[in-house]
Amino acid sequence: MSKRRIFVHACFFILLSSHFVPFDCVADRLIFNLHAEEIPSNEPWKDEFLDITSKTVNSMALSTEALQSLVERCDKLQPIIEGLEATPRKIYLKRLIKSKSLFNFVIESRKEIPNK
Repeated sequence: MSKRRIFVHACFFILLSSHFVPFDCVADRLIFNLHAEEIPSNEPWKDEFLDITSKTVNSMALSTEALQSLVERCDKLQPIIEGLEATPRKIYLKRLIKSKSLFNFVIESRKEIPNK
């Protein structure tokens, strides 16, 4: 959730509940929520995961070498994710595999059309 959206939700909350909840309590929650996105994760693999999967948006603009590097990073990260509990493993593994498939697709499409 973006900081602006959190702020808007908090403003509506303040307007709707200003008669029931003291303003200081609401302001403290708002400040906590604005900084909640900036807290780094305790698990280093999540940072790697987010970095890899964020590259899918502009995968067509990346060089073939960069895409191959991303595929290798996916291969290294996959065993770590496979060691997680069932529910997070399914979620993260599916997203990682889809990202890897997209990178491989772009690499293969460039082999078929050498000008790109």
